[in-house]
Amino acid sequence: MSFMDKLGKIKDLNEMRKQAKEVQSVLSQERITGTSSNGHVSIVIDGNQNVLNVEIKDEALSDKPQLERSTKDALSRALEGLKKLMVSKFSSMLK
Repeated sequence: MSFMDKLGKIKDLNEMRKQAKEVQSVLSQERITGTSSNGHVSIVIDGNQNVLNVEIKDEALSDKPQLERSTKDALSRALEGLKKLMVSKFSSMLK
C-alpha cells in the first residue's frame, strides 16, 4: 500500500468521524417518550439513549413488582420509538 493510499484512508476515517459527530448532534435534539401500557410510568430519552425524565404516577408506588414491570415496559417502548426514528431519519444514509 502506497503512502497516498494510506493518506486517503486516513482522510476517509476522519470524514467518517465527522459524520458520526453530526449524527450524534442531530440525535441529541430528538425526544422520544415511552409510556407503559397501564400508563403508570413514562420515560423520555433523547436520540443518544440518555434518559432525560422519568414520571411515575402515585398509584404505581404501592405495588413494587408492577412498578418494575411498568418501568421496563416504558423503557422498551421508548427504545422501540428510537429505533423507528433512526430508521426514518437515516435509512437513506445506508443505501
